[in-house]
Amino acid sequence: MTASEGSPTYEGPTFDELAQAVRRRWRSAILWGTIASCTGAILGVVRPKRYTARASFIAEQQRLRNLPTGLGTLAAQFGVNLGGDGGRSPQFYQGLVETPGLLLGVLDSVVVITPRESLSVRHLLRGDADSSRANLDRLIRRLRKRVAAQVDSRTSVVTLMVSQDTPGAAEALAGILLRAIKHFNVATRQLQARELRLFLEKRVTDALQSLHDEEDGLRHFYERNRRFAESPQLTFEESRIKRQVELRQELYTTLSKELESARIDEVNDTPAITVIDPPFAYSRPDGPSILALALIGFLVGTSARVGWLALTAK
Repeated sequence: MTASEGSPTYEGPTFDELAQAVRRRWRSAILWGTIASCTGAILGVVRPKRYTARASFIAEQQRLRNLPTGLGTLAAQFGVNLGGDGGRSPQFYQGLVETPGLLLGVLDSVVVITPRESLSVRHLLRGDADSSRANLDRLIRRLRKRVAAQVDSRTSVVTLMVSQDTPGAAEALAGILLRAIKHFNVATRQLQARELRLFLEKRVTDALQSLHDEEDGLRHFYERNRRFAESPQLTFEESRIKRQVELRQELYTTLSKELESARIDEVNDTPAITVIDPPFAYSRPDGPSILALALIGFLVGTSARVGWLALTAK
């Protein structure tokens, strides 16, 4: 006789059998849930606390320089960008806050933990004063894990997020990073302005010399041709030389204005970002609360017991 002709194959408990098993052993399901709930509450108490400070800022675009196309091309060949700061999009700052160069610059900054306690960033990250490459790499990785940035594509607002063991430390570290971003903007703008000033000084000198040469040519023309108005050819020549003088004059004026603007930018220490919301961290730590962990533990424990009853019920 084959298996199909014998007793029917057991296909698992029905819903009624499962409900009866739960009714018989509901106390054990409650016990499992209570144990799991206590475990979740304990984990919520002993887990490391993290507090996240958030700060929002928006980047300001510098004005674009309207130099002649030929001069802009020439400046680009010398590595001088005359196009303003248009390339620094919000995504630029999103990546900037995680670059090693910026993070290394804040390791020795002092973070005020409490009114009576202050620590450097490297000690806040549980590091030491060792300046070896391995130690610096370890500190940068730790700091990068606690720093992040988000960009709102609609408003171009950059939100900086910094996590630390206390709300005060998170806010202080976020403030340090904001100051580092401002310093980066000012330093790079002043460096660019200094390079541009050096370039423009040479071009202004050349433009002034060219203007003098053209003016001397016009003066010599008048000295040689005192009655040029009677000659169409000389009249045309006079118009051509005057146009050259006007072009040289316009170029010299434009370069002089840009040179003065570059000199102002070289000493301008105004930050290129505007802080919308200063760093702020809530007093409640990140993640679910102890009550939520206890409730999740109870549901998981109870569900696990019910599932076990379902597997063992016959």
